[in-house]
Amino acid sequence: MFKYSVKFLQVLCLLSVVFASCSKKYSSDDSLAPQYSPSVIMGSNNRILYAYAPSTGKKNWETSFPSSIFACPMVYYNRVYVAVANTLSFGGMYDTLYKLNSSTGKLVKKMTILGAAPFSLKATPIAEGKLIYLATSVDSVYAIDTGTGAVTWRAGTDGPIESSPAIYDSFIYVATTAGSVYCIDKLTGARHWVYSAGAGKSFTSSPSLSVPNLYVGCSDSAVYCIKLKSTTSTGVLNWIYKTNGPVTSSPAVTGGKCIFGCKDYYVYSVDVISGGLNQKFRTATDVTSSPVVSAAKDVVYIGGYDHILYALNVLDLTVRWKYPTSGLIKSSPLLYKGMVYIGSYDHAFYAIDALTGTLKWTTTIEGDMECSPAIEDYSHMQYNSQVSGFTN
Repeated sequence: MFKYSVKFLQVLCLLSVVFASCSKKYSSDDSLAPQYSPSVIMGSNNRILYAYAPSTGKKNWETSFPSSIFACPMVYYNRVYVAVANTLSFGGMYDTLYKLNSSTGKLVKKMTILGAAPFSLKATPIAEGKLIYLATSVDSVYAIDTGTGAVTWRAGTDGPIESSPAIYDSFIYVATTAGSVYCIDKLTGARHWVYSAGAGKSFTSSPSLSVPNLYVGCSDSAVYCIKLKSTTSTGVLNWIYKTNGPVTSSPAVTGGKCIFGCKDYYVYSVDVISGGLNQKFRTATDVTSSPVVSAAKDVVYIGGYDHILYALNVLDLTVRWKYPTSGLIKSSPLLYKGMVYIGSYDHAFYAIDALTGTLKWTTTIEGDMECSPAIEDYSHMQYNSQVSGFTN
């Protein structure tokens, strides 16, 4: 009996050693996985990209580039993509799409394409699936693999592209400074249709999509409403609304209204079906900033050359509040969790309460801000204005 008891104890001890060796050991010195806070990300013509805590304005990181940043940064799956133009390499001119770690600002990858024109990357990239779509001033749209950085396809256009592409269903939509709007297959780059506004006209506004139409501003003092889908190769025009100045502001569509700024000093609201005027609101000078809408609050936010950020009622464009800065506003506002973020030519970046117009924080950036901000909150959402900063 005693012999069996001893053997039992020996087996028990052996098992305890085995299980102990398999169990995970923790030390008070072990470092925990890093926890990253959200960032509002903003660039300027001082060649630096900044990331700030959205609620406090505390700087999370900054990263320098060889050229000015005119296109808005794009946040996609914990990466920031920044389009920077005109880098000399081996005697040639190249544009570069930088891929950064959104938590640290550290470089992950550089993707280069042929450049030529001055400031040839003005359009904000847009992404879907494993592809980034990049429009350039060298008469091309590129689809770039997010993993390898390789060009999947390139589609030529009839002129430079200074506005940002948009995606709907199986297609990419881009507008050119030669006065054309293209519908391109997003997987192959094949042209589906192209609409031409005519000689001497230029689109620098980014197309805004609201099924079944797209809306885009033009240099001929008009906004065009074009069908997204067409059985012809030339596209189908629904209506044109004429203003008294060029429209480089990218329209926002909400509740049956197409809202946009204009260089005739007005902000317009136009009916999306008929193209008839609903209301217009006069500012002191040009409006090239693109509007952003809070559908829940029925408010539209837009900046002006008169240094003011406006909050207007969507229903009738009356003023809900306005916030004065000390410089003209060309960039477009970003709305996120009850705050409006905007950059100004006074070299200040502002965070303003969206409901009251009260300043929450501001920080100085030593450069003019023409691009618009983006948000990284690790939700894998794309929070950016999706308009080009250079033309808005």
